[in-house]
Amino acid sequence: MFADRIDALAERLVWLKMLPPWRLIAMKKQWGSCSPQGTILLNPYLIKAPRECIDYVVLHELCHLKEHNHSPRYYRLLSQLMPDWEPVKARLDRMAELSDLSGGTAA
Repeated sequence: MFADRIDALAERLVWLKMLPPWRLIAMKKQWGSCSPQGTILLNPYLIKAPRECIDYVVLHELCHLKEHNHSPRYYRLLSQLMPDWEPVKARLDRMAELSDLSGGTAA
């Protein structure tokens, strides 16, 4: 599922020259992360989330390959790719409250 979503979403990113490496890693407070070297890390618990939430986390991390911060420019990029990301993130945050991810966020 994660490989399929990364492939599908990365296809839309004209600035992405190749698919980034990715792996699953259990995280207590995050759904995903992007290392400074460009590796996407995804929490395996994310598989229980609806696809739109998975897409949000994957896009969130893919955007970090272009903007490795949470600046206004980063959020403009995310909003261009997923205009409705805020309610999706809120839904994911509510899921985090019910899981081991107390206060879980995408990054």
